[in-house]
Amino acid sequence: MVGRRDFLLGLTLAACVPVRTVEVPPNVPRQGAKKPELLLQEIGDYQCSFCAAVQPAVKRLMATYGERVALVWRDYPLDRHEHALGAAEAAREVRAQLGDDAFWKYHDVLFRNQRALAPADLVRYAEALGVDQKRLSRALELGIHRDGVLADKREIDALKLPSFGTPAFIIGADVFVGGYSYEELAGLVEDAL
Repeated sequence: MVGRRDFLLGLTLAACVPVRTVEVPPNVPRQGAKKPELLLQEIGDYQCSFCAAVQPAVKRLMATYGERVALVWRDYPLDRHEHALGAAEAAREVRAQLGDDAFWKYHDVLFRNQRALAPADLVRYAEALGVDQKRLSRALELGIHRDGVLADKREIDALKLPSFGTPAFIIGADVFVGGYSYEELAGLVEDAL
């Protein structure tokens, strides 16, 4: 595994930025250890191809470290992605109806179907998980979860990170921007534990 110091030496300034402690809102999707040694925050956009590409590394990371770390999802829908905000809102409604396990399943479905995230698609994917489709459609129409999604984005923007993009990970007191391999992420986690 790549050590944190060696990994950081290979990064550009924009890829890793020290930040103040970023408070995690109490009601965010979470998986992993109930009493973690380390909390990881993944910041992403459901239409971002780089976010989709990093998901196998994140899954493997959680399979390896899931008893020691917890992972939370933070929404950062990019303005240039037409359906990213709606997808984030739909994922929050899935969680509201069925909990964290269903959220993470839906999260994976959204990343596998990035080219088809129109409202009808979002409802169809959620229905397969057992979500009340009328309630989901209504939540999307009314923007019930929009404030929560945009609050995540505002909090990340308030960090005033140079060259910020998705995906990004907050690990300890550092933000790492970009798609990383499992080995790189595991090295960062090991150093932070």
